[in-house]
Amino acid sequence: MQFLITRYAKDGDFPDSSTDVTAAGAEAFAGLLGVPADHLVGVYPLTAAHAERVHRLTGVALDLEQYDYFLEPEADPM
Repeated sequence: MQFLITRYAKDGDFPDSSTDVTAAGAEAFAGLLGVPADHLVGVYPLTAAHAERVHRLTGVALDLEQYDYFLEPEADPM
């Protein structure tokens, strides 16, 4: 499983960046979102409540005033 944090401008319809954060691991994201690791499917909005922990886990600082962020689990590419 690969994990991306995708960033959208507040008024944007398309992502302006994606960062691979797979190294943090499924269990870390499961704990962050309160979802069992084997149920991490779909797209999860990241909010102010997640920002500090996301930064500690991944090094990605969330600028929530200008952007919306989403955690996107994806199947491993073949």
